[in-house]
Amino acid sequence: MIGVYFSGTGNTRFCIDKFLMEYNGGHNTYPIEEKETLEIIKTNTELVLAYPVQYSNIPKILRDYIVNNGHAWNGKRIYIIATMGLFSGDGAGILARLLRRYGAEIVGGLHLKMPDSIGDVKVLRRGFTENKELVGNAEQKICKAVSELKNGNPPQEGLGIENQFPKMRWLWLM
Repeated sequence: MIGVYFSGTGNTRFCIDKFLMEYNGGHNTYPIEEKETLEIIKTNTELVLAYPVQYSNIPKILRDYIVNNGHAWNGKRIYIIATMGLFSGDGAGILARLLRRYGAEIVGGLHLKMPDSIGDVKVLRRGFTENKELVGNAEQKICKAVSELKNGNPPQEGLGIENQFPKMRWLWLM
């Protein structure tokens, strides 16, 4: 499994590196901004894709990357990590629905609360101790999620009931 990410502040990169270190003992992670990342995506079938939720949505740079490289996602098995400051909405679900349009299979989703990068909004400001606690909680949650993934029961956070029962997808199309 390889990791592909977009990370504006480093929070998301930290999370995907931790996830892959727990999963396979290394962090073979690649930012979407690097040219070789697309070729690496094409040559791998299992990916973890991580991004920061921005205003309950996918950052434009990541959405554009996925749409412009739609052919690269067909047949991929993807685990989604969505990082957030305060809330994520259905962060993993938004990206899952987009990736499915291009033939990807979504195997799981994980939402992680991390320190927020918006410092001028009172509700988002936290002190050092609170931020350190957020990171510690995220690390514990990552370890648990990796264990569940390895045991064949990956978390489905933010993916909704449709992902938990993919064979019944026709019901949602009616």
